[in-house]
Amino acid sequence: MGNYMKNQYVGDIGDYTKLGMLRAIQAAGFSLGLNWYLTPNDGKTDGIHVNYLDKPCDTPDNELYYTLKAIVTAGSRSVAELENRTLPSATVFYNRMLDFSDFSDKKVFRNQWHNEALAVLQPQDVIFLDPDNGLEVKSCTPHSLNGNRYATYQEAADYFRSGASVIIYNHRDRSPEDKYLERFLRFKDIAETENADFFYVRASRFSVRDYLFIAQNKHTLRLKASIDAMLKTGWNKYLSYRDF
Repeated sequence: MGNYMKNQYVGDIGDYTKLGMLRAIQAAGFSLGLNWYLTPNDGKTDGIHVNYLDKPCDTPDNELYYTLKAIVTAGSRSVAELENRTLPSATVFYNRMLDFSDFSDKKVFRNQWHNEALAVLQPQDVIFLDPDNGLEVKSCTPHSLNGNRYATYQEAADYFRSGASVIIYNHRDRSPEDKYLERFLRFKDIAETENADFFYVRASRFSVRDYLFIAQNKHTLRLKASIDAMLKTGWNKYLSYRDF
């Protein structure tokens, strides 16, 4: 399944590509908000994909590479470390744990959690959503035992409606590519996002993960330009641009 977002995964190859992309977007002049969709550690051995740190840095972002290497080497893998050390101080984070295991009314708790996140993050130009597995699936409702591993379509649409461009982490499943992409295209049938611009960036090291962009029209050209510039460097060994 997916690789994010739990403290145990910090410094994984997924962090390197995700944070590298977000740093490039910020360098293009966008303000950034990040909702970690943080869930409790589960004792599994995921988050082991840190071998990239054993080799010389092969992208332009030496600062990010050596910061992640220091975090992993020191055994201080936590979201707090990423917040303090990898993104500019102007970044706005929402890091309240999405854990409703102790709440009888999980729907009420999740709605409160989401509305609080919206209030914290909505002044930002670009908001990144980082759920464990990605977009919601039919087999797991938002308020079920494992529902906190997914962002809902409506949650993403609410961020877009606030005026932000939205980027969503999604772990590639085993379905055929056309069926898989139907999950992204569902946003075209949602009133708030039907007129958005859509594209995605794919990271293929170890396991395939996609970053779906639901872009405000006013942001699209600059967002694409920031990704294009990134892919003219060593980042093209890690990431590729995909259009619909």
